[in-house]
Amino acid sequence: MTQKELIKKWKGNKRFTLKFIDALPDHDFEFKPTPEMKSYKSQLSHITSWLRTHSRFVTIKEFEKLKMTSRDLIRKALEDFFDTFIEELEKMDESQLGEVVNVWYGKTTRYQIANIMDNHLAHHRGQMIVYLRLKNIKPPSYIGW
Repeated sequence: MTQKELIKKWKGNKRFTLKFIDALPDHDFEFKPTPEMKSYKSQLSHITSWLRTHSRFVTIKEFEKLKMTSRDLIRKALEDFFDTFIEELEKMDESQLGEVVNVWYGKTTRYQIANIMDNHLAHHRGQMIVYLRLKNIKPPSYIGW
């Protein structure tokens, strides 16, 4: 994947993921399919904090840690992440994305970390689609690019 394709992918991730914030009504925002599972709100909070934390291995940009206690705070933190991450990707030289960096699970390229982030994001959006289906709500239409 080229840098240009990676940026396009993350712009699609932004458009698609933000649709999940408003997909479930307020009265169901704390919905859990089973007691041991995360709530819908917790899924969004986890996605947001994980992306904000993990992106530093790609862009070197650090985000402050936030308590995402409401839909509005999650939306702001997620929008801030996507806007900053995409902007940082656009500023990088393509060769920087191929650089190997140390992450807690080993050494890998910045490209690969961006792909791991994408995979993690897709995993949790997939879980949220199940939550929406259990509430008889049609999930947002898929946006890949």
